[in-house]
Amino acid sequence: DKKFFADMETNCASKTGIHEEEMKMRSQEIVALADTIKILNDDDALDLFKKTLPSASMSFVQVESTFAEQRKQAMTVLAQVREQVQVSQGRHRIDIVMLALSGKKIGFEKVITMIDELVTTLKKEQVDDETKKLYCGVQFDESDDKKKSLERTLSDIETLIAETKEGVATATEEIVALLKGIAELDKAVAEATEQRKA
Repeated sequence: DKKFFADMETNCASKTGIHEEEMKMRSQEIVALADTIKILNDDDALDLFKKTLPSASMSFVQVESTFAEQRKQAMTVLAQVREQVQVSQGRHRIDIVMLALSGKKIGFEKVITMIDELVTTLKKEQVDDETKKLYCGVQFDESDDKKKSLERTLSDIETLIAETKEGVATATEEIVALLKGIAELDKAVAEATEQRKA
């Protein structure tokens, strides 16, 4: 039980650290994704989409440069978040969005869809992590209760052992006193026998 409790304590501590680190990274990812969505949903982006429709007043080069600027801003935000996210924490998702943004033929609709899916996945993982953390907390409390119960039982047994040792010591003293009394009585009987014979 002590080994199980120690293992449980170690596992819970490591899982708590990992959980907090993942929560921090997810928060950063969500902020970066929100910034990216904000850039994509900005009035400038709307104007850009309106401008992509054929019109006599705009040239194709102007639309491409505005589109490229927005793409560059989104890539910058995602690159900053990517540097802070470890491979084990889902960096590949950010890489996919960045790859989609760097492509020439893909539009923002697919990127926004991918970002929305990523946000949904992150929220689901957040709920799963919170559930695991709650479960770990319950297990830790149960193990702590078991530990306290075992400590109380151990304390009771130690008290019983001490009382038994004390009883044995008292009984030993009484036996020694009785043996001494028997020896004195035997001596007195022997003396009385001697006196009667004499």
